[in-house]
Amino acid sequence: MNWIAPLAALLGVLLGAGATPLADRRRWRRESVTRLLELRTALYAEYLVAMEETGRDLLRVLRTTAPEERPGAATAAFAGFDLGGTRQRIHVLASTDVIQAADGVFRGLRRARDYVATANQRDTQGLHAMKDQVGTLRDRFQEVVRRDVRSLLAGSASWSA
Repeated sequence: MNWIAPLAALLGVLLGAGATPLADRRRWRRESVTRLLELRTALYAEYLVAMEETGRDLLRVLRTTAPEERPGAATAAFAGFDLGGTRQRIHVLASTDVIQAADGVFRGLRRARDYVATANQRDTQGLHAMKDQVGTLRDRFQEVVRRDVRSLLAGSASWSA
């Protein structure tokens, strides 16, 4: 009796049955990383837009609002673009480095809010220092975000190989 043919067929079935779950797992992992990349990218862009709009609104308040109305207007400008809510979503989805950089930007803009509430409109030196500080924090956030996205892309590429 020739037993090699049935043994080869059985071996093929076993290999196929073992390879299918591995391929499914790789595909699931790749799709999960892709979805996380999409979520994070959208969230980071949303935070960057909120941070720019908040800074722009705070500057508008400083330049156009009467000194006695500025504390309330500065608070409203800070809250107007949901920077805090977006930051909380970053705390859920992002890496530790991105969270720390987002927190730095948030605190910097909160200091800018306090500055705008009480500053003299003619204090250009203080304004430039505040803008530089927030700009540095923004640049750090952008760099950390780029690193995070690159690492997710690298992880996604390794799962597709």
